[in-house]
Amino acid sequence: MGKGIKPPLNPERQRVSAACLQPLLPANTPGGLSLAAAAEHHEGFAFELKKAAERAAVTQVFGWDEALQYQLHLAEWQECQPLLILMDGIPIGSVLLETIAPECHPTAEQDSANVPQSDFSRFFLLPQWQGRGIGSAVLGAVIAWSDKAQRPCRLTYLQGNPVSGLYRRFGFEKLTEDAQFVTMVYHPHGKITL
Repeated sequence: MGKGIKPPLNPERQRVSAACLQPLLPANTPGGLSLAAAAEHHEGFAFELKKAAERAAVTQVFGWDEALQYQLHLAEWQECQPLLILMDGIPIGSVLLETIAPECHPTAEQDSANVPQSDFSRFFLLPQWQGRGIGSAVLGAVIAWSDKAQRPCRLTYLQGNPVSGLYRRFGFEKLTEDAQFVTMVYHPHGKITL
């Protein structure tokens, strides 16, 4: 590796770059919307964003423990930094889309172990930016990427989070559900079965 380039902590997982997703934003994307890699100095913003977007659902399911939630956030941040969702250059949200090597699908069935997949997470918008088509535009880019790459896309969210309707509108189907989490999958055109 070259000077200043760190190897990924988990080589089986690779973040999809802003350069890959940005051109896939739909034509009706709100003006000023862009994606960019987060930098170390965005870590505090990312935690405040998580609190603004998820605190109610986390409180409902687990109860909110600030120190524990910060520890969990920091571990995720150190594993892989998300992309920032920007409006006119100002961070207003985050998103993380990662490719997953076939051999590390923790919930894949035996016959689908060789199907490359992706994992969609840390999709947060500050509350004042919700309901403006921004989340739909970003999710549209993720779906377009999944179709182009022919990779099923999985996501998991907390019970009580109102995002399920948005995910269903974009073609995600429920895989599993328990008292705490819901896992969904989007199958790209061609319907690769997991």
